[in-house]
Amino acid sequence: MENIVDLDILRPEKMIVKLAGKDIDVSFIPLGITFEVDDAVNELGKFTKAELRTDKAKIKEALGITIRLCAAFASYHHPEMDEKWFMDNCDSSQINMFAQSIKGALKRSYLGIEAYGKN
Repeated sequence: MENIVDLDILRPEKMIVKLAGKDIDVSFIPLGITFEVDDAVNELGKFTKAELRTDKAKIKEALGITIRLCAAFASYHHPEMDEKWFMDNCDSSQINMFAQSIKGALKRSYLGIEAYGKN
């Protein structure tokens, strides 16, 4: 008798973001970029809402980190989608929505680890 453990059931439901005609799976974060993504998200968490409304230097800094986050995620499967690519091909609303999708994937990942630890 064959015993099969299907680890594919641990993957979340696929969620695709389409950007510049490319499909980017934001349902999970590949292990190879987990720490880079986590670092960028943590850096972004250090800004206050007030800073991001009024302080142009902080806004610019946060945008740079957000672009780095998006590029790290997208370039994993699409190497041409680096920081320069995002600066040249996206507007702030696209970058913000993509970053929110990545943050959601990171949150789901941590929730999955937490749930696994409880079992």
